[in-house]
Amino acid sequence: MTPEHSRARSGDLSLLLPEWQGYGVDATVAEAARALAASFPAGAFVEVETPMAEPLALENGVLGLGALTRQAQRALDAITSRQPSRIFTIAGTCGAELGPVAYLNARYRGDLAVVWLDAHGDLNTPETSPSAHFHGMVLRTLLGDGPAALVNLVPRRLGASQIILAGVRDLDRDEILFASDAAVTRLAPSDLLVPDRVGGRVRAAGFTKVYVHLDLDVLDPVEFPDSLMQTSGGPTVDQVVDTIRHLDAAFDVVGFSVVEFRMRTADAVARVERLIARCGIDIGAAATR
Repeated sequence: MTPEHSRARSGDLSLLLPEWQGYGVDATVAEAARALAASFPAGAFVEVETPMAEPLALENGVLGLGALTRQAQRALDAITSRQPSRIFTIAGTCGAELGPVAYLNARYRGDLAVVWLDAHGDLNTPETSPSAHFHGMVLRTLLGDGPAALVNLVPRRLGASQIILAGVRDLDRDEILFASDAAVTRLAPSDLLVPDRVGGRVRAAGFTKVYVHLDLDVLDPVEFPDSLMQTSGGPTVDQVVDTIRHLDAAFDVVGFSVVEFRMRTADAVARVERLIARCGIDIGAAATR
């Protein structure tokens, strides 16, 4: 944490988005998101209302598209009504990132590198997704190539040069083809052995603001089992923490999210609390760790 960013600012928003519909199988990630948020001081988060049970229909290649659209609109309304300059988000699935990322990209007029610390690319479309689960489509939707109902909510679309996939190792064939054609930066888990490798890519692209998306499945599940979509071969906790701390020291981190938490161990919440504290991001409630 840099000296000039030593505490939370008045323009910060801490957001709880217990959205589970992007996974659609069950609501375990919503329960985990709420449990994690409850470990922070009372009233620290603005919670976006989420039904814990609702029928999800397959619509235009997306499971629960109507529910997801309503949820995304509620999230965007909650954010835009407050006009934050920085956002810390605890969310259920990666699909909840639509609102925070879209808002901050518009606020900073595209001067935003989106560092996607994730085992997966989340670059599918309704036509290419093998599951029809939106949490695997959200980044492609932010690029403007997703379900129309959700693309239409994005005030300013991302460009491929804004995205850095870090720790990625499980891409579907169509995601690989798209990332290659669009020249999306991909960094394997081994790249995170160098703490400033991600920061170097941000500098080379010329961005000054950074959004850090932390899907817990980026981590090696042997060391960190409390993620939804456990994926072998990930970086260590130390490597991810060092990467995030280097980004915070070098850039203005305006967004930080923790998503896809699933409580599999007895000390799961405490484990994620420690991880957030070690990252050193001082946005909103994260500054209290």
